[in-house]
Amino acid sequence: MNELTTRIQIQHNHELSAFRQDITSAPYQGAAIPSLNAGRRSVRMSPVQSVEDGNANLTIVADVEGLARFTTDRGLKGSCITVSIAGHRRNTGSRVHLPLAECDAWIEAILGGSWITHVYRAGYKVEPDGRLDIASYRLFLDERRNPVSKPQAVADTTLRRLEES
Repeated sequence: MNELTTRIQIQHNHELSAFRQDITSAPYQGAAIPSLNAGRRSVRMSPVQSVEDGNANLTIVADVEGLARFTTDRGLKGSCITVSIAGHRRNTGSRVHLPLAECDAWIEAILGGSWITHVYRAGYKVEPDGRLDIASYRLFLDERRNPVSKPQAVADTTLRRLEES
């Protein structure tokens, strides 16, 4: 755990605990062949202040969906948690590019512990200054809610293990 992650956990402990509980508690209850929105659950954390930029708020949203949505294998059991992070100016609401290190620290604070080794960074475009517009991360869970490596049936080639990045 790095210094940024520790600062986030200290400053936002209550919000992090409630958000983590919301996205990890209930098992996926979707249909065997989910429609576009069946079995999808979105959870939004109240805007929180960036620890790197005092003028920015972060919006953090998680979508929990059945693994079958990501593959042609409609019988695949388990779920996928996608966490997205975006920044906005506190006074104007305009979009702010975020430092990748802070986004990684937030995801570690949210899905840390033994789960962090199974988190993947989704495709993203880093700006020349090392910042990004929206950060997205994925965590795959088996039917018992245990973290697993990206199933072979998930064809997304933009996913990179967070620990390898």
